[in-house]
Amino acid sequence: MAEGKSGKQVVAVLVGFIVLAVLIAWLGFRAIQGPGGPEDVIGAPRVLAEGVLYEAQSGDPGVVTAQDISSGKQVWRSELGTITTQPVLVVEDDIIEVQIAGTPWVTLERASGKPVER
Repeated sequence: MAEGKSGKQVVAVLVGFIVLAVLIAWLGFRAIQGPGGPEDVIGAPRVLAEGVLYEAQSGDPGVVTAQDISSGKQVWRSELGTITTQPVLVVEDDIIEVQIAGTPWVTLERASGKPVER
């Protein structure tokens, strides 16, 4: 029985660390974003905006994902073909632009991850 309480304490501490890490990440992204609000342009491999974490990963295929922070569930995933360098996401209003070395490569709908013609 003592082991059960010890295990619950370990889980509680781990959950606390996860919550703290998310809070620190959120505060860091808010500092990057500045006081202008979500309509400002934000750029990084991972961008937290309005409760959704957008993440770009290189690889074959390279992917961009959107994850709801409150539920932890993936909202959408877009495969973009082979990407050999770390892409950068720029979140702007209702679109996400995936950039490699500062050059626009593809534009996605922010809500669905579907490609947008620009």
